[in-house]
Amino acid sequence: MFVNSSKDSTKQEQLIDFGYFVHLIKKHWLSISLFAFLCTAISVLFALSITSTYRATATLLIESQQVKAISIEEVVGIDTRANEYYLTQFEILKSNQVSQRVIDELQLDKVPEFNSNLKSSNEPTYRKQFSDWLRSHPVLDSLLPKNKDTLKDEESEREATKLRVLRKFKSRLTISPIRKTQLVRISFESEDPKLAAKIANAVGDAFIESNLESKLIATDKANEWLNERLSGLKQNLNASEQALLEFLQHQKLIDDSGISALTSNELQNLTGRIAEATDRRTKTQALYNALKSNPNADIAALGANTLISNHPQVRDVRMAEAEAEKEVSQLSKRYGPKHDRMIQANARLKSIQRRAEKLIYKLIDGIEKELSSAIEQEQLLKQELLNKKEEFQELSVIKSEYDALKREVDSNSKLYNLFLTRQKETSAASNFSAANARFSDYALVPENPFKPNRKLIVLFAFTVSLSFAVVVVICLDAFNNTITSARDFESKLGLLPTGTIPMVRAREYKNSPIDHLVFTNSKFSAFQESIDSIRTSLYLSMPKSDRKFIAISSSVPGEGKTTTAINLAQSFSSIEKVLLIDCDLRKPTIGKRFGLPKSQYGLSNILVMNVSPKESITTVPGTNLDILPAGMLVANPQELLSGDSFTTLVNELSKKYDRVIFDTPPILPVKDAFIIGKLTKGIVLVLKANSTTKSVYNHTMTLFTKHKISIDGVVINQVTQPKKGKHTYSEYSKYAYGNADS
Repeated sequence: MFVNSSKDSTKQEQLIDFGYFVHLIKKHWLSISLFAFLCTAISVLFALSITSTYRATATLLIESQQVKAISIEEVVGIDTRANEYYLTQFEILKSNQVSQRVIDELQLDKVPEFNSNLKSSNEPTYRKQFSDWLRSHPVLDSLLPKNKDTLKDEESEREATKLRVLRKFKSRLTISPIRKTQLVRISFESEDPKLAAKIANAVGDAFIESNLESKLIATDKANEWLNERLSGLKQNLNASEQALLEFLQHQKLIDDSGISALTSNELQNLTGRIAEATDRRTKTQALYNALKSNPNADIAALGANTLISNHPQVRDVRMAEAEAEKEVSQLSKRYGPKHDRMIQANARLKSIQRRAEKLIYKLIDGIEKELSSAIEQEQLLKQELLNKKEEFQELSVIKSEYDALKREVDSNSKLYNLFLTRQKETSAASNFSAANARFSDYALVPENPFKPNRKLIVLFAFTVSLSFAVVVVICLDAFNNTITSARDFESKLGLLPTGTIPMVRAREYKNSPIDHLVFTNSKFSAFQESIDSIRTSLYLSMPKSDRKFIAISSSVPGEGKTTTAINLAQSFSSIEKVLLIDCDLRKPTIGKRFGLPKSQYGLSNILVMNVSPKESITTVPGTNLDILPAGMLVANPQELLSGDSFTTLVNELSKKYDRVIFDTPPILPVKDAFIIGKLTKGIVLVLKANSTTKSVYNHTMTLFTKHKISIDGVVINQVTQPKKGKHTYSEYSKYAYGNADS
């Protein structure tokens, strides 16, 4: 039963048994509650001993656009458009300068809350008198440590005190800006609620005054610097104006307007004339080249040349010739060739043609002369342009010098006017200072203390102590390697035990082992019930037709294997004929538990001396239980148990009894139990609660596997019983009666 269920139990060992932890907490609830109560009581005393601290908060509005009479931001150096402007103002609020201003104004260095030296100076009179008496003796004074006040300079002591007060002050000051607004909260904590409100408002006032003072100081420094610069700029302006005046007098100029106009007009005229001459020369050159290329052409061919035909005079003659030809053509349709009008028209046409020929010949004769004249005119104009350029270059140098001197005068004048304007603005605004911040809410005197939150401290202490106690209990249980109960056995090993045996708490068994009378005593009903439950589990798992033998052993001595064997034998005897054999030939105890004399024959007597089993077996009166004690002590118990005589004896006895129970020696010290286990084909292992460790159990299981012996079951002995009135299902019924059904 036990071995077959181990696989299913191993599959479940990965699951967390929260019910086990709940049971563990319930089991130690008194210790956990006492620890939590003690810690809570201490926290109550601690919370009551803490001095109450009050917090007062003032709200300040920092202006991004300041009210100003004249714009002087550039002088003061404030850029309210920058994103870092508000962060800068917050840091100024936290600065030592603002804090020290408030400390000096309110004389906080004389308040014991901020100056710890004032508290220490109020020491009892008797201590001061005793110290003065010791220092009055030169010998004792040399042995005593020197007073710090005599070693330190007064100035350094004052500075140290000032620094301590400042640190104390800043540790209680909190500056917290309100997101997405121009508001900032100024909070201060103090033991005095009125002082807290007063300091919070004073910090805001100090910040505003500090800002105003910084502006005034910056304005004064700017005035001084501007006055110094104005005198130098005035001298530079005068020097540049004088240099320009001397240049104009030397060049006999009034200004640069004549130079500019002359240069522009003459260059424009010459350029236009050169363009016209070049165009004329180009046309004449083209006509001349056309005539020169056809020296033998007739008058008609020459007249057809576009350069000649486009001449104005030739164009007029051609128009007149066209009209005459038109008239002749019209008259020829009406009149004959000899008609007077026809004769006149033809004569007029010929006259015009002769005039055109003369004109063409005249033009041809004048083209060469016209070309020479055009070339000469173009060359003269270009030479004139070159001469003018040289003259204009000299004028450009003069213009350049004039422009340089003029620019110097203009720049000096602008710079001087700028500084003069700034100096006047700064002087005018020196008596006006606009605050960059104002109070939106003044700090009020707080009615309730800000800290400590005594309820929260007590609640936190209770919660933490309770949680700590629970964690400690769970950790102690996790680090506890021993097996305490059936549930603990299942949680740590993932296996279900055959049953548990409760601890017997009785005065008569306090200093002596439990005898066989416990099973029949009605006072120990829980003990009897647990034994019967184990019997039922073993009875159902080992049918009588298959196995009659039950071997009982433990890992180490003192775990209760003999007690388990005796009471289990008595339980079986209520339904069967049972024989209990004491196979612990090294330290036998069964005979003593039943009150048998030491001289009583037993197992060793039968195996060594061939004593009859009838002489060695004793019947317990009123029961179906017979006992075969160990008998006399022998030197070779393993040889006797492993011999054929023992096997033969056991087989013969099994024919007379329904059940044979063997009490064997512990497994780890000696291997006698495994010899008997081969015969019985299994062993019931007894573990002692709060004694047997997990490592001992694992080592025992390794030996069982090595010797190929199965375990008929595991019994946990001396389990602590729950208090009266509590439900016992969780420790006994679940594992005893439940397993019997399985």
